[in-house]
Amino acid sequence: MLQTTSKTQNSVLDLSTLRDNPAQYFDNPEVNFPSLQQAIEADNENFVADLSTDKGRKAITSHARRCSTLKTALDGAGKEKVAAIKQQAAVIDAQRKQLRDYLDQQRDQRRKPLTDWEEQEASRIASHKAIIEGMIQDGRVGFNESSAQIQSRIDQISAIDVSRSALQEFSETAEIKKTAVLQSLAAHLQAAIQSEQQAKELAELRAQKEEQERVAAQERAKHEAEQLAHRQAEEARIAEEQRKLEAERIEREKAEAAARAAQQAKREAEAKAERERQELIEQQRLAEEKRLAEERAERQAAEARAADIEHRKTVNNAACAALMEAASIGEDRAKKIVIAIASGSIPNISINY
Repeated sequence: MLQTTSKTQNSVLDLSTLRDNPAQYFDNPEVNFPSLQQAIEADNENFVADLSTDKGRKAITSHARRCSTLKTALDGAGKEKVAAIKQQAAVIDAQRKQLRDYLDQQRDQRRKPLTDWEEQEASRIASHKAIIEGMIQDGRVGFNESSAQIQSRIDQISAIDVSRSALQEFSETAEIKKTAVLQSLAAHLQAAIQSEQQAKELAELRAQKEEQERVAAQERAKHEAEQLAHRQAEEARIAEEQRKLEAERIEREKAEAAARAAQQAKREAEAKAERERQELIEQQRLAEEKRLAEERAERQAAEARAADIEHRKTVNNAACAALMEAASIGEDRAKKIVIAIASGSIPNISINY
């Protein structure tokens, strides 16, 4: 067990005792943390690291692990203290919420008569203001609205009750706005009536002009139709003359084309006959070459067979003479033996030619 003495007036914690009872650290953390630092640093100064032996290296591991063990013990003790504090805080928070909810409910209940009156008053004021705002909106005339539409607006606004009994303190304002809106709509109505009258007159003038233009267009169409008929007749005459000329040209070209085709056919027939004659000559030449090659091959094969027979005869005669001399047999017996060997009648014996 290691215990060091602080160089300051503060007492230094005993690390072994602290590991056994870590909760004591949180009794006075402002003092205990500097004291813990001093104890750790003193432990570090007193420890001598030896890397040359396995025991020394294990001692280093153990020295470092003591910090991890102490950390786990202190952190666990602190967590337990925090859990207890949180449990107390949760109880207090529940009581706080209960008080807040109850007092809020009592506050709202006490104020409810005033709140209901304020809501009713706000609804009444909003309703009166909406009537006034509606009159103002209806007094705004859109582009190209007809006199009938404007008159309908006037009738609707005129029917709105702006008396004291209907709009109470907003009655005077509503009366002023209603009068102004009706005056504005009346001016727009007169302008619309005048504009519609002008549009009617303009439409009548436009209809007269269109009728005049229609009659003039009919006269132009009649004149243009006559000119068109004359032009079409002239074009038909010219087209007929061109058709006849074109037919003559086509017949002439057909005759010329037929003559050229006949000449071309004659030349092609002559060329074909010449090609066929040349092909026949070539076929005869190839057939002659093939015949000569076959005769030459047959002659060479016959010569080879004759040479082979002569060679075999020479080898057989030499073999016969050798048998006659080696075996002291007659020529007939020797020939029969050679013939038997050459024909393969005697196993495991052959003649090399």
